[in-house]
Amino acid sequence: MSEEKVEVGFKAYMKFVLRDKAAVASIAVIVVLVLAAIYVSTWPRSIAFNYLNNLKYWESTYPATAAPSWMAYLDPKAYAPSIYLRPSSVTTKAYSLSGGQTLYVYNLTYTFSWKYGIPPTDVDFTYLANTTMAQLAIIWLKPSGSTITASISVGSTSATFDLLQAQLQSALTSYLLQKTGITLTTVTTQSLSQVLFNSLSKGSIGPVERGTYRVVVEVVTSSPARLVQDKIRILGNAYGILGTDYYGRPIFLGLLLGLPNALEAGIITSLLSVLIGAFVGGYAGFLGGRSDSFLNWFSTVILALPALPFLVTLGLALKGSLSLMVELLLITFLSWPFYAIIARSSAQSIRTLTFVEADSLMGIPKHTTFNTHFMPRLMPFIVAYTVLGIPGGILLVETLAFIGIAPANLVTWGGILDSAFANNAALNGWWWWILFPGLMIVVVAMPFVVVGFAIERASFGGR
Repeated sequence: MSEEKVEVGFKAYMKFVLRDKAAVASIAVIVVLVLAAIYVSTWPRSIAFNYLNNLKYWESTYPATAAPSWMAYLDPKAYAPSIYLRPSSVTTKAYSLSGGQTLYVYNLTYTFSWKYGIPPTDVDFTYLANTTMAQLAIIWLKPSGSTITASISVGSTSATFDLLQAQLQSALTSYLLQKTGITLTTVTTQSLSQVLFNSLSKGSIGPVERGTYRVVVEVVTSSPARLVQDKIRILGNAYGILGTDYYGRPIFLGLLLGLPNALEAGIITSLLSVLIGAFVGGYAGFLGGRSDSFLNWFSTVILALPALPFLVTLGLALKGSLSLMVELLLITFLSWPFYAIIARSSAQSIRTLTFVEADSLMGIPKHTTFNTHFMPRLMPFIVAYTVLGIPGGILLVETLAFIGIAPANLVTWGGILDSAFANNAALNGWWWWILFPGLMIVVVAMPFVVVGFAIERASFGGR
């Protein structure tokens, strides 16, 4: 009976892996992740710096703790999106005054549709001109035909305000009192937004008026003006693909900024750990004797160290000068013994083979025999465990970031989760702030696990 020939080598392993549909799909996911990480790495470093440090910009640009925008379509009674408005039409009128002066009035008309069961959390107005704006007049028309007017003195080239602006707030509270007889005990942007969006009747504030809203803003100047900014922001409690955090920072942007760092951490720690472990463990198993005993003892001692407490202690000690590479080297220092023990076991089995003894009898140097016969046979082990080790490296780096140990100005998913925990995201129901960073760790880790196991099975003939 003839024995079945078993194919070995890189091509054979790849052929085996490519027959696994799950592995092929995982490879495609890995390629997409790597390409996305490369693209994000080309962004200016100032983006990551501003994401972590320029909190005022995010607070003034995006709504805080907003759910993903698609929640407004899944549950329109509980969520409303944020809408950014630009004027649909602009008209200009000039009025001659006594004394030869001319007054210029720019009429900006905005229209938008509101079909959600709750009012927005706030409404922001932003105007910037190349000349001084004397006054802004706001005319707010509801779908029912009700009209709210407010006049705001400016006296500068720029005007940025929300519903809490003194003159606008006064106009809204006066309108509410006139229509309902209700006086607000606590004035918030949410309560003022109800005046703009809810139906009002004597003694009560009714449901949101759904339909088309029309807003006319009159900008008054004493000389011809060019409006550089003329936007209105309707701030709902839903914004962006994955929502925003307590400071208004988009979660999706944070996940993108953390992707290159996560992949870099996983690949470097895994590659260094496996290479060092394979060389030290393999050489120890090949040499045998006292050298093997010493290297095995040394590996066991390091492996016995409690990894997380050890890294936390060193991280706190080096926190002021901790860089990503230092952090990765510390993780590598604690990770390589695991692979050394596995490589040593493989090397011991290879050492007993006939061709190794033949090399020894022929006087071939031990390092030549090791490089010729041992390392090539350890390559499948190196490749498989390098891929399998990447998720562990990512998880450890993100865990350290979650407990506050991470290099400065480095966006990490663990850091996002740490910020969510510090701001009681779970208690406040801001589930998107917790779910998506945690899910991202799983999404990035799983393809490497699937491919690593496929390579491992290929190395052992499909077992």
